[in-house]
Amino acid sequence: MNTPPRRSHLWICALLAAVGCASGEPNAEDPRPVKVVEVEFTHTVVVHSSILRFRFLSTSDRQATLGSVRMSGSLGEGRELDQQLYLPVDRVGDKGDLVIDLPVATSLWDVVGADPTRTLSGRIDLALEDEIGVFAVGEIDGLALRFRAEYPPEVTPIPGGRDVYPGERIPISGDGFLRPEEGKTWAVVDTGRVAFADGSSRAVTNARVPVEWDGARQRAFLPISPAIFGVRQGDFSGDVRFENELTTGEVFRGTEQPGFTATLRAPRIDDLSPNRGSRGQKITISGRGFVRPTPETSSGTYFVLNGVLRPSAGGADIVLADDELIVSPFRVVSEKLVEQDVTYSVDPASRTVQGLGSIPGRFEGTITPYIYRGNEEQAGSAWTGVFEILPTQQVVRVKYLPGFSRALQQYGLAAVEEPIRARILEVLERDYAETNVRFTVEEPDDFIEYTTIEVGGPDPSGLLNFGYDNSFNDGGKDVGNLYLSDYLGGVNRHSQDAGYLPYGGVFIESFIAFSPKLYPDNFGTSAEFDRVLSPFMRALGGVKIGEEEWPDGPRAAAVSEVISLVGNLTGHTASHEVGHALGLAHFPMTVENFDQRFHNDPPGPNLIMDAGSDRPFDERAQLNGAGPAKFSAENLSYLQRILPRIE
Repeated sequence: MNTPPRRSHLWICALLAAVGCASGEPNAEDPRPVKVVEVEFTHTVVVHSSILRFRFLSTSDRQATLGSVRMSGSLGEGRELDQQLYLPVDRVGDKGDLVIDLPVATSLWDVVGADPTRTLSGRIDLALEDEIGVFAVGEIDGLALRFRAEYPPEVTPIPGGRDVYPGERIPISGDGFLRPEEGKTWAVVDTGRVAFADGSSRAVTNARVPVEWDGARQRAFLPISPAIFGVRQGDFSGDVRFENELTTGEVFRGTEQPGFTATLRAPRIDDLSPNRGSRGQKITISGRGFVRPTPETSSGTYFVLNGVLRPSAGGADIVLADDELIVSPFRVVSEKLVEQDVTYSVDPASRTVQGLGSIPGRFEGTITPYIYRGNEEQAGSAWTGVFEILPTQQVVRVKYLPGFSRALQQYGLAAVEEPIRARILEVLERDYAETNVRFTVEEPDDFIEYTTIEVGGPDPSGLLNFGYDNSFNDGGKDVGNLYLSDYLGGVNRHSQDAGYLPYGGVFIESFIAFSPKLYPDNFGTSAEFDRVLSPFMRALGGVKIGEEEWPDGPRAAAVSEVISLVGNLTGHTASHEVGHALGLAHFPMTVENFDQRFHNDPPGPNLIMDAGSDRPFDERAQLNGAGPAKFSAENLSYLQRILPRIE
């Protein structure tokens, strides 16, 4: 039995409270009331390799250092169990509830008995402890936990003679399926054969495929694994049996099904959705028989495109024939569903985009699915139709970091974070309104490739930069926007190794550098910054905005002005950094023959891509008649060439 490492008297008090011997009121050493929480527990059958999980609901905001599980009740035949265990506490995922996992093999099996085939009828009392003491207890009453020394799977006969597809998961029923942590339930083909249409055949002997858990002892899935059945179209017949193999090494033979038959079908494509898109956009391909890529067995899926591409700009049609365009899926979700981007590639030597997604137009032809395993391959039924390839759209996700919220707290603006975020989005959408750039706060679900810009608080470099584009493609700025998946944030070692700053994003905490009161010796300060922020920022003598002050409080006008100020500063900075990611540097020649610089040269009034020293505070903040800044005619012409707006 484990023993608690400290404060055993507190544990005794808490456990007595859990079993009804105390009220749960605070004690002298720990004045907090002990909270009674609901505990989720789904086990009814226990085998030697079981791991009993106790999930404490509504505890995602707590930390715990130790957990206690006390199991008590009758085992039958006059035997009683009263077992108390102290165990580590874990968490479900990064932000989930607290859990205690109890491994039966090391903690409970021998206590129940050398050959346990019995039922524990009783209760379980649980407690959680943190650095101070016990803070939560729970109970499971009316317990009936069946221990089984032998546990063979019992599978209801599977109807034979059915059509199946490689990768398909056939639902099966019965009893005794193992949980994933307990081991594996296997389907074993001792003897079998696949007969092909050309008269040849392939023997299947001593083959094993793991049955997949479906959340209950009575349900599971039998995968039609290409590793066992292959990928070629044909007829399977053979003897199938099922067995359980525990992680402890014990094996229990279960149901047998002799003479099982099935017809293995070729893959097919039923539909593309949507039937139009630009490069990097996600297209869902539905059908049957798609095989997930598995390097261990050299199996997977690919598509072959044959047909004609008719460019929207006119000119000669491009004929795709003789299997010259082969596409690997971005992700095989299931044997029924594939996620595929509008395919393209980048040639870094010529700095050009190539492939289907590089030329707006109409593709008219076929897409044929192929599945393979090793040297074995099977063509499927093709999709035939028209797919429209649109000009490139650049999707940009604005990702807010926790530091953004903390910086707003320092400014006294936490209560108006949402309207500030809304203003930032307004600025970005306004600045790029004449281009095919789309901004979103949530992770996009319709594009596989998109750019992310992080909006946080402090500048990690310590230089009080307002923002920085740390993306680094082929040794410099991405002139031509060849790459759609830039990340303006985090740490980019390529940028650092090239002598640039490694950290990217927007850093709103650095806006304090505009304050003449806080940074009197700094270049570019503005009394307007202090005027607008001083009513709310503690460092400037202000009082933070209260929850009730917006939009109808007595300081509503001042609150409205500070929302605009911070939103404008942040949005303007983000527009500038996204411009860099799109290739905006200054180049007086063509995209193909450019003179790369980082900012407009010469600068001009109210221009987004001017250097920081050429963009005064009033212009960034849109105060006193200055701003809003725009892209120069040359910058806008470039953006509209690479990202033409679609009406």
